[in-house]
Amino acid sequence: MTSTRTAGQPSVPTAPNGPVGVALLGATGSIGTSALRVLERQPERFVPVALTANGNIAALTEQVARFAPAYVGLVQECADAPDAWGRGPGCLVEAATHPDAQVVINAVVGAAGLPATLAALRLGKRVALANKESLVVAGEIVTRTAREHGGALVPVDSEHSAILQCLAGRQPHEVKRLILTASGGPFRTWPADKIGHATRADALKHPTWQMGSKITIDSATLANKALEVIEAHHLFGVAYDRIEVVVHPQSIIHSFVEFVDGSVLAQMGVPSMELPILYALTWPERVPDNGVPSFEPVAHGALTFEPVRHDDFPMLGLGISAGRAGGAAPAVFNAANEVAVAQFLDGRLSFGGIAERVSAALCDLSALPGYSLDALLAADAAARAHVLSRTATES
Repeated sequence: MTSTRTAGQPSVPTAPNGPVGVALLGATGSIGTSALRVLERQPERFVPVALTANGNIAALTEQVARFAPAYVGLVQECADAPDAWGRGPGCLVEAATHPDAQVVINAVVGAAGLPATLAALRLGKRVALANKESLVVAGEIVTRTAREHGGALVPVDSEHSAILQCLAGRQPHEVKRLILTASGGPFRTWPADKIGHATRADALKHPTWQMGSKITIDSATLANKALEVIEAHHLFGVAYDRIEVVVHPQSIIHSFVEFVDGSVLAQMGVPSMELPILYALTWPERVPDNGVPSFEPVAHGALTFEPVRHDDFPMLGLGISAGRAGGAAPAVFNAANEVAVAQFLDGRLSFGGIAERVSAALCDLSALPGYSLDALLAADAAARAHVLSRTATES
């Protein structure tokens, strides 16, 4: 299982003096704000030393006043940003490589988080990875970089954190199957002919999780689950034909692991990202924390499971097929989806049009070279241009 094999630094990161320094990329997003709540409850163990945000200068300014990090970066240009802050996309790498940071929480949305992941791993740091696109776009390169430089990849996504917890102390040959759960999103019970015409407001009403707009739309299309399948393949070294998805509307069981003897382990908990964030920071240890409500089985009642409606949610199949194809196909899937989702959120594309745009990009571009980081980035750019050109032609 790759995340265990690649842990080349001490199992729990240490700092020369005092708490472990943490660089938080994407500090003002949903994962970022959850991470800061966790860090604030663990001041004797962790301290934020670098914070970055995409463009929310107001929220970042409040965080800086509260935590006084040594480094602050803003990706988007803003005339109101203090001169001392890092500017532009390069600030993500600057934060990830800050000498006071032993751990990097990468909560950036999209492929923009990849350079920072690689930069941190090259320095042998622990990367608490919420940026699943790093592994989707360049999984083999990222995991190889971790192995070669002694870095550690520890997942933050609740599904992958659950698998990591279930695999504790187990060997790869003991694993028969990974089963990721999906809430089913806001359209789980909608008829097929209605889903394609869903509005922006409809798609942003996630039934169990409070997340940013992009990942919420990905959850509505099930593209997010496709990304998670690809991520699980790279994190745990399990073949695609041994990774499955099941709909679990209550979002209490976060994933299952079935072992070769027929035993099945599941990790359960209330839907809160603070638990997997804390575990990614302390893995393989567990530390006391009072931030996540206790799980009350009777209060939660019945737990139910349903098959995925693949025909009605084609993005899942498209993404898994891209993962199986390998090469540039996962990068094309991810990039095309990012642009199509942005166009849907901007009102320039229908909900059903997201899958149409991604399918067309995969059909035309999956065979592009994917043997190097430069080739993968070129495929990413080509997929973005492909989706944009289709919209421009139809407008």
